[in-house]
Amino acid sequence: MESLHCAFLLWKENPCLPFAQAPTTSFHVTMVDISNVVEQSVDQAPNELANVSLLKSGYLGCSPLQPTLAISLGCLELYHQIRRRKPSFSVQGMVKVLCALHNRTYFQFLRDQFAVAFDMYLTILREVKTLVDQALGRDTPHWHMLHACPACNYKQPDEPPLYPVRLDAFNGNNSLKRVDGSGHADECVFQSTYLIPAGEVDLFKDDDDAASSNNSTCTENWKVANTTSENSINVFDQTGVFVSACRHGIIQTLVELRRSGELAKYALATANKLIDVYGANGVTGYDIGCSFSKTIAASSVADKVKKANHRFVVNAFHRHAHNRRCQLQYHALYQKGLGIEDLETCEHVFAGSNAIAPLIRHASYFHWLQFIDLQFDQWDLDRYQELSQFLYNNYKQALHVINELAPVVQELKQHLDLSDADFEQWNIEELQYLEALAAEPEYDPEKIAYVEALQSLAKAEAEYGSITSVQFLSYALADFTQNSGLRRGPQTATRAHEAERRATHNKLTLEMNAALDLEHQLGLTERWTPHDPEYQEALEYLNNHRFIRAVQRLEGLVVQRLFELAKANLASTGYKMRQQISNAITRCSSAIRHALEHYNQLAYILKFSEVASYAWLGEFELLKSSRQEILTKPWSSKANREVAGKYFKIIRAREEIERLNIEISCLQQWVEDEDAHLLTTATSLEANQPALAHEIHHLYDKRVRMNNVHRARLQAIYALPGFCGVFIDELQSAVPIEVDEDDILCDEAACLESCIT
Repeated sequence: MESLHCAFLLWKENPCLPFAQAPTTSFHVTMVDISNVVEQSVDQAPNELANVSLLKSGYLGCSPLQPTLAISLGCLELYHQIRRRKPSFSVQGMVKVLCALHNRTYFQFLRDQFAVAFDMYLTILREVKTLVDQALGRDTPHWHMLHACPACNYKQPDEPPLYPVRLDAFNGNNSLKRVDGSGHADECVFQSTYLIPAGEVDLFKDDDDAASSNNSTCTENWKVANTTSENSINVFDQTGVFVSACRHGIIQTLVELRRSGELAKYALATANKLIDVYGANGVTGYDIGCSFSKTIAASSVADKVKKANHRFVVNAFHRHAHNRRCQLQYHALYQKGLGIEDLETCEHVFAGSNAIAPLIRHASYFHWLQFIDLQFDQWDLDRYQELSQFLYNNYKQALHVINELAPVVQELKQHLDLSDADFEQWNIEELQYLEALAAEPEYDPEKIAYVEALQSLAKAEAEYGSITSVQFLSYALADFTQNSGLRRGPQTATRAHEAERRATHNKLTLEMNAALDLEHQLGLTERWTPHDPEYQEALEYLNNHRFIRAVQRLEGLVVQRLFELAKANLASTGYKMRQQISNAITRCSSAIRHALEHYNQLAYILKFSEVASYAWLGEFELLKSSRQEILTKPWSSKANREVAGKYFKIIRAREEIERLNIEISCLQQWVEDEDAHLLTTATSLEANQPALAHEIHHLYDKRVRMNNVHRARLQAIYALPGFCGVFIDELQSAVPIEVDEDDILCDEAACLESCIT
């Protein structure tokens, strides 16, 4: 292997390099380039591998010892770059393109040969990167995690302290599955810098039991969406991945889900790795950060997490499935120091990685991991290119929030006679109120059923009494005929009355039996009456239970209406689908009105316009309390809640600017130090290792191009009205660039991110 990557480096340094020794033999090979296919004789030096001789000519063979077909390095690099930018473009697609260009018939063995050459090409590239990393001093443990994102990690000596020190996110995804038994003959092992070994993950397998005991409503909401069926576990060896990334989108770790859903051990292993590498005072976003906080507190790393003061919060988008009590404790809007970060980084990662899912479903484990690693490596490179764009966009957004909302909040505070302390206190009071509701013990269900049975019995007795209250029936002489007695009409009425009496009697009997059975179960010797304290206590709980069910019905209809409204506004929705959705919205609105009438019969009056404006589940939590005193609380007022929401957005925006000022300084210093380090290292190797020096010079050229873009964007940040960080004069190496230019540096992922935020 060493001879291959050395030959590759020599070819890159000088493609026309003559042979160091006189060739003694030659062999014939079919050479495939992008533009042509030729039969050619290749000279081979003594004791030299055939592929080494081919590499010196710019080709790589499709077999290790005696290749008869070779692919040009330019063609392999073309597919390499295409695969990085378009992960769904398969080897088969590339070979079919080459066959079309060369007017050849496609056969499966051609695809297999190209795949072998491409695998070896990627291996050579990884070996070359290892040599470059060693020369640059980037081969230390966890170097990627500690240096891939300079905005997060390139700390400066005099920078002010931040809390939290860093913001990360992790989550699982079940798209990147691999069918069990695929490529079982391939015994190659791929070493990924992202992967947390299975041995480290299995250290936490005993903590899964603790996780199952900490399930909450929030957890169940997301378990339904992320459930892995038994069939999937039986069919797939890898059922997905679990990744972590910093707030700028650069991936830190990868864990493979093996024959299971998203178990707690994957998140625990990832959290443990983050704390080991990054240290204390971090915050991580997770879709079930609320219940996971309890899980990790009962796990084997509870003391480590507590000592590191590491916290877990709920991502901004995922908050819609979390109740209000959970949001007050874990939502990013109410967490000090989180800025305007939504911590939905992993969703963007998965949106990009889903493209490779069809190509690796039936791959060997080696190829499954190799192409995931290739996808993540390119993803990190793209995120690095867009790092200054991220800082620029967030700075503009934070300034916009402050400039737009600060005057409004100040005016409302004066009008409503409020202070900043009121908003903070409201959250504390609301949380205490909701926790008190959650702490109320469940009532005995048998007593509830008994009161319901007594109510049904009283209703049945009343109905039977009304039927039997008429003792006599009056008939006139005209109601009878001479031959058949009572006429058909009165006869039918009499039979109907008798049938109704028998039905009410049967119902009364059933209700009496039900009540007697419950009395026997409860051990009662005397039937409860409406004046008994036990009856009144159970009746109060029953009415409240019916009230909560009415709220839940109302809640479900409103959320359904929200989803239908969102679907109706999607650009890709066709006309017929829009018509169906429109009809569904109309039906749902009518159902909401009926549910609202039922709710208003049990509680205070609520208008349809108020309910229709509810945009997230947490707003329904306060409705589930039938206590009228809640209406007197200032935090229950819709107007006050809107002002409080704007206030917290302003606080988070100011925190974001504080964090961005530090990250901007880190990135500015990084681009200067990295360029200088690369150039110095390359120059120092020119005498003894010219081929490696040439490779580092090539890396330097690429990084300078990207870093010059960062310099120009940083200058644009310094020019923003309201910038309050450390200003650095424009450097001579910076090149002009449009900050919002729609080029390779602003790809689809960045556009999607800007639309969402």
